[in-house]
Amino acid sequence: MTDLNKGFKTSLLPSDVPFSDEQKQWLGGFLSGLHSRLQITQEAVTTIAGEEVSMVASYPITIIYGSQTGNAETCAYDAGDAAKALGFSPVIMDMNDVVLANLAQVERLLVCTSTYGEGEMPDNAASLWEEISASDAPSFSNTKFSVLALGDTGYDDFCLSGQQWDERLEQLGATRVVDRVDCDVDYEDLAEKWVQQSLSNLKGTGAGSEGNVDTDPAESLTPQKTKSKYGRKNPMLAPLTAKRRLSSEQSSKEIMHFEFSIANMNESYDAGDSLNIIPHNQPSLVKELMALFGVGSQELEAQLTNELEIRIPTKSFIKTLASRAGDAEFLALVNSDDTEKLNRFLYGKDNVDLLKSYQNANISLDEFLTFLKPIAPRAYSIASSINAHPEEVHLTIGSVRYNQENRNHMGVCSTFLADIVNKGEGIQCYLSPNKAFSVPEDNSKDIIMVGPGTGIAPFRGFLEEREVRGAKGKNWLFFGDRNKENDFIYREQLEAMQDSGFLRLDLAFSRDQAEKIYVQDRIKEQGAEFFQWLEKGAYFYICGDAYRMAKDVEAAIYEVVMEHGNMDRVAAENYVSQLKKSKRYVRDVY
Repeated sequence: MTDLNKGFKTSLLPSDVPFSDEQKQWLGGFLSGLHSRLQITQEAVTTIAGEEVSMVASYPITIIYGSQTGNAETCAYDAGDAAKALGFSPVIMDMNDVVLANLAQVERLLVCTSTYGEGEMPDNAASLWEEISASDAPSFSNTKFSVLALGDTGYDDFCLSGQQWDERLEQLGATRVVDRVDCDVDYEDLAEKWVQQSLSNLKGTGAGSEGNVDTDPAESLTPQKTKSKYGRKNPMLAPLTAKRRLSSEQSSKEIMHFEFSIANMNESYDAGDSLNIIPHNQPSLVKELMALFGVGSQELEAQLTNELEIRIPTKSFIKTLASRAGDAEFLALVNSDDTEKLNRFLYGKDNVDLLKSYQNANISLDEFLTFLKPIAPRAYSIASSINAHPEEVHLTIGSVRYNQENRNHMGVCSTFLADIVNKGEGIQCYLSPNKAFSVPEDNSKDIIMVGPGTGIAPFRGFLEEREVRGAKGKNWLFFGDRNKENDFIYREQLEAMQDSGFLRLDLAFSRDQAEKIYVQDRIKEQGAEFFQWLEKGAYFYICGDAYRMAKDVEAAIYEVVMEHGNMDRVAAENYVSQLKKSKRYVRDVY
């Protein structure tokens, strides 16, 4: 059989097969697990514990996804549902599970991928992309394909990952059946059209296009994703049941804890998943905008409050403004390729700042509204275990507040929750899965977590989940912030876990001493034991700032592996790469 995923869930193997625990771990993950995937070709034969199993399917189609927060994964499963309805036999796979040589043999291929950060591949796609980008990558001359790219026009490299996949498959000889579709944050309608067009054009291609079978014998082997009835277009209304400040009043930060009820909504989540909040804009910002344009319409006020992104300038608005403003420096920055300088110039500025600074650009209200995008949900890592807090979702959020150019600026969602929403009021929201970022199914496995500041959120959920399960694996958390007295959030809960022996806790409060100390410094201090945990199979997680913290932590890991594993840089990079490939090093960074 063409085997994209080499593992099988041991519970579905013949009961008399003598597998060791290690072999079972290696084989686990396909036939009934959430992480299982299997490619079904027109006729597939595999050997399970020495027994041949034959499976026949028609209209086989492979759908792979690269996903950081779950949106591309959701699109892939939606495409799979649509494919089944049209008589295909879809197999949906995490890119991290794909064997490239076997992928090159499929005849029908759909690719759903997001772009992470500044033009990077999602974590689960990095390894496969490295392989397919190599000079010795196999030919895809027998493959018909189409690509769905998800992104955010607020970033410079909008949908770059999808563009790269589209170009590379064509370079390797694959035939594009539908042009790539690039989606902004409001992606659902475009994604649905892409799915229908792609499947329509693939229906009559390749082997298996003649005839069909009534029952797909692979159906029971393909993991079924339970799709929530709630989403961005039809969110649930979850009451806010509690909110409190976690950081002290003397802290330079305001970090808040929020609790929501999902009782009677028939919804659930796993530790590591996200809650998407659909916020309203600050009334003060709405009033400032309306005053600038000299309007007082209640209908417009409602639109600016509830429907549109009014705070962060869009690229199209910035370009138009620069072309009319008569500011040579501004125009030169916008027209240059130096996005870093432009970002520094724009740092902290919102639409009101720009409209006030460049009133001579004569932007009318009607024109300004054309530049605005629909208000986007904000995704937050869930800070609780549903098994520890039934029918509840907890969040840990830092309120964004700063003063610039003599104006107070506030983050949209963080201050919406902190300032505007009262206990008992319903919040529009929906859950998003993040299967890659989850506690190990094997409760005997050790875990290491790095989550300074609000990055601790999912790890509070991890620890609560492991407590409820009675997991025997060890737990090690690296946490820190500015000051211990003011910023040690969830201190009582964490210290109780530490005192009971359930948690090993290493702290790094950067401003409590003359020399700043960060979580990466603590990792290097504990390097020998840290490496031994990895060698013994520990899972490693990072959550928090992507641009500095996560990169600094990864640099520290390379140092630890080189020093305590006696490896050179290349060997250390291969070691870390294998951790990522085996899903023992995963990130939830932003």
